[in-house]
Order: sequence, then structure tokens, then C-alpha cells
Amino acid sequence: MAIGSVSFYSQDQNYWTTAKAQSAATSADESLISVLGTAQTSLSKGLSKIATQTALTRVNNQITSQVKSLEASATKAAANSAATAKTNPATGTGTIPLTASTPLSTLGIPPNGTISVGDGTSTTVYSSTGSDTVADLIDAINSNAAGNAYATASLNSSGKLVITANNNTETLSIGGVFASDVGFGPKNNFFSPTKVSSTSSTTSTTSTSGTTSSKAASSSTSKTAAKTTTKTDSTTVTSEIDGSAETLLSGSGATGLLVDMLA
Repeated sequence: MAIGSVSFYSQDQNYWTTAKAQSAATSADESLISVLGTAQTSLSKGLSKIATQTALTRVNNQITSQVKSLEASATKAAANSAATAKTNPATGTGTIPLTASTPLSTLGIPPNGTISVGDGTSTTVYSSTGSDTVADLIDAINSNAAGNAYATASLNSSGKLVITANNNTETLSIGGVFASDVGFGPKNNFFSPTKVSSTSSTTSTTSTSGTTSSKAASSSTSKTAAKTTTKTDSTTVTSEIDGSAETLLSGSGATGLLVDMLA
């Protein structure tokens, strides 16, 4: 196009060249933005999957640990029960008839005279006051205060002092200069747990067969209940952790939706 001697051809060519270049640049920018958007989406899903796998691994480890702990506890309890069933606690019986109100002084025990009861780990040492009685001695043994022997004392129907360990594994030793004054001399001062007699067990089973059957049924029910409880505990743990999957993901600091976790 020309007006007189003026021509716009060059300007037209420059305009269209510039417009074409701008269009190509815009198209390239849009393509780059699309690629970056796709990459960002993939990154978010990838982080979510990594966080999910980490959470699942942690959950599986927690469940495995708790199940093993429950199994170990059940096994230990069963072993302890079996061991306990085979023994009777150590029991010592004095040789001198007494009454609860008998003053220790009348038995020949002076003020500060001592009598001790040991369970192999701890020892109860009773020191007479000079005005105390057999009942005071019994109370001291039964106190089970910190550091004392784990034992129980009482008078039997014959008035003799009976001292019994509070579990089936402890031994009992009864000493002190004046232990013999309450019936525990040199040949009657050390006692161990005793095994249950098989003959006695057989006789007892024969005479109480109905009771034994009932106990067996109860034991079976208890074992079943224990297994059910163990299984329920594991299921509860699993349920609680499954229900907090999204919380676990959020706690990991990763971004993404719960749907992304399963993608």
C-alpha cells in the first residue's frame, strides 16, 4: 500500500512477524504450564503413596508387636499357672501351743529379744518390747511392710503358730535366738515349697469328679475367652489404626487426599 510516495509494506510485515512470534511464545508458555501442572499432580500423588506406605509399615509393626506381647503374656501366665499348680507353699508349724494373748515374756523372750522370718529375699525381724504378746508377733509378720518377708502367720486349732509363704516359690527360714520359744527350734526352722502328691491328686479327683469336670469346663471356657480377648484386642488395634489412616498421612507432613493414597 502506498499513498503518494509513502509505503506501509515494511510496517505490515514487521507487525505480522511480531504477532506470529508472540503467538508462538504464548503457546509455548501454555504448554509449559500444562506440563508443570501434570508434574505437580504426579508429585502430590507420589508423596501421598510414600506417606501411606510408611504409615502402613508403622501400623503393621505396631500390630505385630502388640500381638507378640499378648502371646508372650499368655504363655508366661500359663507357665506360671502350671508351675503353681504343682507345688504347695512353704509352711512351718511351731511345736508349742500358744494363745494370742500369751505374753512373750512368759515364753522366755526378754525385751529386745528377736525372732526373724525370711523368704529367701527379705526378712522380717521382730524385736520384743517386754510387754507384747503372741498377737503382736503375728501382726508384725502379717504386716508385709516394705522390706519384710512375704508371709502370713496365724494360730491353728491346736494353738500352734503356723507361718506360710504367700506364694508357691518362696522358702521360709525362721530364726533368731528366741525362735525356739515359739516352737521353731534348730530342726524346725527351714521350710520349702512341697510338690503336690500325685496319689493325693488322684484321690481328690476321684472323690470330686463332678467338681473337677466343672473346673475343667470353666478352665476351657476361660482359655477360649482369653483367646477371644487376644483376638479382639488385635482387631481393635487394627480397627483403630485403619480409622486413623488419613490422620497418619496428615501427620507425615505430605500433601494429598485420602483418595490419592489408594491411587
